[in-house]
Amino acid sequence: MVKHILFDFDGTLVDSRALLVKLYNEMAVQHRFRPIREQDLMSLRSMSISERVDRLGVPVLQIPKLMVAGRQLYHENIRTVQIVPGMKEIIAKLSSQGLKSSILSSNSEANIRLFLRKNKLESAFKEIISAKHIFGKHHSIRKVMKQWGTSPTRMIYVGDELRDIESCKKLGVPIIAVTWGYDSPQLLSSGHPDYLVHTPGELYRTLMSLS
Repeated sequence: MVKHILFDFDGTLVDSRALLVKLYNEMAVQHRFRPIREQDLMSLRSMSISERVDRLGVPVLQIPKLMVAGRQLYHENIRTVQIVPGMKEIIAKLSSQGLKSSILSSNSEANIRLFLRKNKLESAFKEIISAKHIFGKHHSIRKVMKQWGTSPTRMIYVGDELRDIESCKKLGVPIIAVTWGYDSPQLLSSGHPDYLVHTPGELYRTLMSLS
């Protein structure tokens, strides 16, 4: 029986795609990377994050520095980020059911807390954890399990990217992949998530069946 729900943030709880594309393109001009055009979005959704980095010509060693700069720009533009329609109601329902929800994201804790505060959602989440490495989210999930003293089968991760699925598979943590985020349904399916859902309502029903 699931006791802990661990949510991803960008793409899962909030729709920040337009902002992240805008911020990336601003940095692309500065660093002479390939920009993301409107017609590129569909094909990029079907690529793993490693393939996207290669397609856009972003040196892997520069990613940590770019993430730091990107988080600051995100903070300055956070007013443009909106919660995924239907997710605020789902979060409220989960909280009323007594389920413990937390957030684990590659975004910064400060950005996430600011968004939750502005949207009056702070009390709905037990913890906010910032994953330091974009390619190593499983390290952060393992650390959370150790801190909570819980087994993989007592928690579930909710995310929108293939790398979320791969991280959970390494640890035996069940994962619900949502199709409204960054990665395409086809790419998510290729990772064989435990559950694949297409709407917040379907997500809620799946979580209720497991808790």
